[in-house]
Amino acid sequence: MKKILSLLLVAVMLLALCGTALAADTVSYSLLPMSNAVYEPYIYQGLVGLLKIQDMADVKIDWQLVLGSRDEQPALYLAMLASGNYPDVIQAQHNNMYAGGVSQLYNDGIIIELNDVIDKYMPNYKALLEAHPEVAKTLKDDQGRYLYFTVINPLSTPDEKVAATWYGLQGRKDWMENVGIEEMPTTIDGWYEMLVAFRDLDPNGNGEQDEIPFDGGQAGYTYFLPAFDILSGAYIDPDTGKVGFGEYTQNYKEYLETMNKWYSEGLVKDIWTEEGGLAGADAKDANIIADLAGSWMGLSNYWEQRLPQLKEKNPDADYIAFPWVEDAQGRVFACDYNISYGDRFTTVITVDCKNVEAAARLIDAMYTEEGTNCTTWGILDGDPILTGRDDTAWTKGNGTYTVDENGVKHETEWANLMTEDFYDGTGAFANKYRYAMSHVSFPRWGAGDYLASTREQHYVDSAKLWGEGSNALEYPAAIVLSVDAQKAAAPQVDEINSYISEMTQKFIKGEEPLTNFDNYMDQLQKMGIEDLIAAYQAAYDGFMAR
Repeated sequence: MKKILSLLLVAVMLLALCGTALAADTVSYSLLPMSNAVYEPYIYQGLVGLLKIQDMADVKIDWQLVLGSRDEQPALYLAMLASGNYPDVIQAQHNNMYAGGVSQLYNDGIIIELNDVIDKYMPNYKALLEAHPEVAKTLKDDQGRYLYFTVINPLSTPDEKVAATWYGLQGRKDWMENVGIEEMPTTIDGWYEMLVAFRDLDPNGNGEQDEIPFDGGQAGYTYFLPAFDILSGAYIDPDTGKVGFGEYTQNYKEYLETMNKWYSEGLVKDIWTEEGGLAGADAKDANIIADLAGSWMGLSNYWEQRLPQLKEKNPDADYIAFPWVEDAQGRVFACDYNISYGDRFTTVITVDCKNVEAAARLIDAMYTEEGTNCTTWGILDGDPILTGRDDTAWTKGNGTYTVDENGVKHETEWANLMTEDFYDGTGAFANKYRYAMSHVSFPRWGAGDYLASTREQHYVDSAKLWGEGSNALEYPAAIVLSVDAQKAAAPQVDEINSYISEMTQKFIKGEEPLTNFDNYMDQLQKMGIEDLIAAYQAAYDGFMAR
């Protein structure tokens, strides 16, 4: 009798467990990853952080990956939408791959509005929006609708800004020492003095005057625009608060006069190719590695990606990050990072979603502190996910990060070993674990501590330095003025941009005298640039009124 009761008890327990397992809702999740690494097809269903989020939300993800090269993905994405059969959730660069972006997806009846969904099913996300109205403002459209979810970076601490300010002015620390420059230049005059010294005093020590004081490749010369209180294209005038267009200002003439002087004196080179196009990163990098370039536009990872190659030629070489250049009033503005609280990857819920509550529950879990840790760091050491699923076997019971006595997170030895074992062959992207956990843009809040804790110290220090510049000049990245909207305001918008590029090159190279600058301005006016500025202003006014 006791044996029968025991068997019955076991059966009841098994049924209960099965019931729990079967109770989990399933959400089909379509993902267009950032690259087509060989591990993409199987990685996501095995990531412990994402498994834990599914347990938190009691939702199982049915992964539907859209895999292809960067060139192939837009067509694959559009084919998926053209089929008329949508997964419950789609995560992709919608604004880049769909004409009109997320707003047009809604207008075309592909995705749903999220306001009621947030109110009913997403308490964690709703609380974040209520606590950060400045963030909520950028995520709405002009009608007050929420249409997507994204990575949200509060941008309130230096560590958080590291994720957004990862390029700026950079150069050779050893060259400065070789020519006797003890302090970093912070003004246009200071830069001029340093560049002249780089040109004349043989800082690379080869006995030849072959130095490129500032390599302007990859549009690096535009990084001096903030010193003249403008940015390229639409920007916000820091004195009037109105929208302007950098290349359609008298400030631009002052900038061109400086660049023309530097160019004519051999202080800035390699801005353009022999064919007349802008020189790219390849040409600039070649000059850096050849011990020819003294300064340039650089990324925070150049200490890791470029300096080792240069040291093969010159073991004494070293880099330094320069602060943004002061304007005439001593103000320091940053170049246009397109800084936004959001990310270019956005996540939407489609009209075909069979269980909106489950989809919302899953995404809401990602925005919790624990969920953000899961999509960024993984799982704590000593706290593996013991769900019984075979997919967790690749952790071998190890966590992916620990937290020290100061509250700072660190990757575990196991995670670092995974980093060494799973590079994609180029070294440009990180491995299976690190790539998936920190570079794939699942909805989350913050997580700026990841870069600050895991990247090389020069990376962190340079990004923090560049993050000190004010972004007051920047036209809000949350405003998407479509190509159609631009052409409606100024039908010749393509011709305007081409004309600006052509004349900028001629002015800097001296092929067109700057005494003709007023003629240039008159031509832009005739082409409709003021109507284009008015369209940007109207969009900005609508954004500010949200």
